[in-house]
Amino acid sequence: MLQRVLAHCARRSIRNASCPGRMFSETRDEGDVKFEVRPMRRSDIQPLYDLLRVNQWNMEKSYLECVFNTDPTGLVVVVKDDGQIIGHNGILVHSPDFASSGMNIVKEEYRSLGVGKVMFRKVMDVMADKNVGGTSLSNRISFYAQFGWTIKSYTFHYNQGPVNPDFVRDCPDPDCEIQPAEQVNFDDVIAYDAEIHTIPRPVYISNWAQNEAARTYVAFRGGRVCGYGVLKSSDVGYKMYPLYADDTKIAKALFCKLSSHIPCGGDLIFTQPIENEDANEFVAGNNLTTYLSMTRLYNKRNVPVDIRRVYSVSTTEYGIV
Repeated sequence: MLQRVLAHCARRSIRNASCPGRMFSETRDEGDVKFEVRPMRRSDIQPLYDLLRVNQWNMEKSYLECVFNTDPTGLVVVVKDDGQIIGHNGILVHSPDFASSGMNIVKEEYRSLGVGKVMFRKVMDVMADKNVGGTSLSNRISFYAQFGWTIKSYTFHYNQGPVNPDFVRDCPDPDCEIQPAEQVNFDDVIAYDAEIHTIPRPVYISNWAQNEAARTYVAFRGGRVCGYGVLKSSDVGYKMYPLYADDTKIAKALFCKLSSHIPCGGDLIFTQPIENEDANEFVAGNNLTTYLSMTRLYNKRNVPVDIRRVYSVSTTEYGIV
């Protein structure tokens, strides 16, 4: 089943090939700066990763590979005429009428040249008439409003810090069975993820949750999936992306299992929708520090999700939740 779905999505990606880039020029007192906005190539992953690190984004290289391997046709980079990558943005198509945008970044010394706006308009050409969701820092929403992202969905907080031993010591019986993903039919995980994400994403979630560096656990109750979580090392800390569960007991059992793989002294990264009060308790119970507040935006209509089942999002970038 999964193989057929992956093959279908791969064929769709080939059909969706994006249009070629074109050269732009901006003139400033320091001289002409020529740059091209073009489709992203696999060879761009490493220099884009280097750009993210320079700008202090905690975005591991394996995530860029995950997105690119899912569908690169909506991803664009900004490249100077000397070959240097100075920007990136794009969309990841989830269905014929829906996509998500992510990782809007421009190298600092080029931001005053309007590179971001040129890049964003290129992405909008790729978007066509789709409903597209994106993430904005909660204090930067006005920037995206000029491009039509005016519909607010939910707000989530990026938190980081060590796991509180007292929090995981008190782990109630969840009345469910928890198994490593390697021991389950992953089609069941994909189906459960689709319930919460609202749109199936079999290629993406397989690339992420079955990555060799990922620890993925799945909760079962009555023979059906009732939750799952992924722990993956990042450049700094360990991301618990996502943590989905039908109730708080299941979520905490998965949390305890996943966090047991964080080495002593390592930080947990946990990004919860603030509308989920139980998820807020996970943050408070571990004394995590909130570093960023972000808001999910849409350009045409909101995509309602069952926030009560979302304890930590699957991504801050290319996804609904």
